[in-house]
Amino acid sequence: MRTAAIAGLLALGLVACTRPNETTQEKQQNSDERMRQAGRSAYEAAQKAEDAAKQLSHEVDRAGKEVRQGWDQAKREHEAQKQP
Repeated sequence: MRTAAIAGLLALGLVACTRPNETTQEKQQNSDERMRQAGRSAYEAAQKAEDAAKQLSHEVDRAGKEVRQGWDQAKREHEAQKQP
């Protein structure tokens, strides 16, 4: 009798553990939603990084032009000083 009761409780426990219940499904849905939100956040961060990289590229180009203009101006001034 005891053995049958213990075996019955064990069988009932195994069935309860393997059967998906609402809390398992809710946990899965919550996990899925968190993963989707993480994906959206990662996408937004990547877009912001891309925009910042484009802006930085424009600033570097602009600085390069300024350097080139300064170089050319210094060259002209130097050549003007060489000519009497």
